Amino acid sequence: MCALCAGPVDPMAEVATGLIPSRLALVTILVSLAAASGSRYATRPGKRLPLLRPRRETSMADLIDQVVLVTGGSRGIGAAIARAAASAGADVAISYLDRPDEAEGVVSEIQGMGRRAMAVGADLAEPEAGRLLVASVEAEMGRIDALVNNAGVMPETPFLEITDRDWGEVIAVDLTAPFVCSQAVLPGMISRGKGSIVMISSRLGQIGWPGVAHYAAAKAGLLGLTKSLAREFGPLGIRVNAVAPGPTVTEMSASMLAGEEGRRREADLPAGRLGRPEDVADSVIFLLSDAASMYHGQTLSPNGGGYMP
Repeated sequence: MCALCAGPVDPMAEVATGLIPSRLALVTILVSLAAASGSRYATRPGKRLPLLRPRRETSMADLIDQVVLVTGGSRGIGAAIARAAASAGADVAISYLDRPDEAEGVVSEIQGMGRRAMAVGADLAEPEAGRLLVASVEAEMGRIDALVNNAGVMPETPFLEITDRDWGEVIAVDLTAPFVCSQAVLPGMISRGKGSIVMISSRLGQIGWPGVAHYAAAKAGLLGLTKSLAREFGPLGIRVNAVAPGPTVTEMSASMLAGEEGRRREADLPAGRLGRPEDVADSVIFLLSDAASMYHGQTLSPNGGGYMP
C-alpha cells in the first residue's frame, strides 16, 4: 500500500515523486512482469530475486604496466600517442626513420613520467625492418601488449603522374609495414591470450581524395586488414581496431592544410577547427584500454564531422 494513499503502490508514480529509489521501482516492475509471464525469476517461497548489479566502472585511460609499441612515434600523431600511452601508465617503445634527436626527445619525456621508454630506428619500407623492430622491443621490454601502426607517408602526386616506384613506396610503408608488424607481434599476444592492435587509417581512406590516390588506397586497405584480423584473432583475446582521423595539423599534412585550403576545410567542419594530434591520441588510448573490450574491427573517426559514415 502507498504510504500516502489507500491504493496499491504504483512504482513509476512513486519514482516520479521521489518516494522510493528508481532501482527498487525497477525491481518491482521486473518481478511483476516475471510473475505475469511465468518467468523463472518470479518470486516463489524460499527463492531469492537475482541482484541487479551495476556495471563495473572501467577507466578509459588505464594502460598500467602495459608495453605499447608505436611506429612512427617520434613526431606528430605518433608522438602524441606515445605520450598519451605513457600518461595512461604504459611503458612505450617508438620507431623512427631519420630523426633520432626527435625520437630521443620523446623517450626523455616518457622517462620523465616514470615509465620505461626506448626508440628504435627502422626503415619500415623494408619488411625485414618491421620484424627486427618487433624483436628488438620484445628483447628489451619483455613483451608487446599493444601495437599502434602509425608510421606513414603521404606524397601529393596527380594520379597520372604516379610511377610504379611512387606507388610501391607508399604501399610499402602505409599498408605492408602494418601487415608485417602485426604479423610479428601476434604470436606473443596469442600466447598470452590478450592484446590490442590499432591501425591509423585516414578519412581519405574512407572517401578518397584527388592527388593522393596511392595514400588513400593504402589507408582504405588498412580498414580491410583491421576487420579481417579482428575476425580471425578476436576469439583468441586480441582486439584489432582502427582510427581514421580527419584533417589534422601535423608536419606531414602541413602543405595540404596551408593557407586558403586549410581555412576552407576548417570552415567546412562542424567542429569549427582542424584536428590536433592529441585528438587522435585520445581515440587510440581508448581502443587500447579495457574500456573498449567490446570494440572489434571498428573504426573511430575523430574528424570534426567532416565525414559521417
